[in-house]
Amino acid sequence: LKEERYAPVKDTTEQCGEIWKTVCSRAVWQPMGFVYIYNLLQVGNSAWKEFLKTALGFTSAQQNILLILGYVLLYVGVIAYKYYFITWSWRAVYIFTTIIGGFFSALQMLLITGHTFGLSSFAFAFGDD
Repeated sequence: LKEERYAPVKDTTEQCGEIWKTVCSRAVWQPMGFVYIYNLLQVGNSAWKEFLKTALGFTSAQQNILLILGYVLLYVGVIAYKYYFITWSWRAVYIFTTIIGGFFSALQMLLITGHTFGLSSFAFAFGDD
């Protein structure tokens, strides 16, 4: 990247105008809207956290470990998108991630019924958040 040294600085009004013009571009507002709405609909489930605590006996430390692991997996997902999924259409990314999310959500039913394939409930719940 080449950067001009000592470039003239535009005033705030012109900078805000350029930002607004960029945001109004369909190439920007459509993906931004998709990400906003998709994340808006991701509602935390306090009943599930209470189930992990009362029925499965998860400690606060274990629940925090699950939360941290969820953040790590979120970062891995961002990196995977940056290097692999960037060439996919938004529709394909949405469908793929929704199917994967649905699969892992269905695994919660196995955790509720106790069918964890020989793993502890805590190990089976990794990536659950």
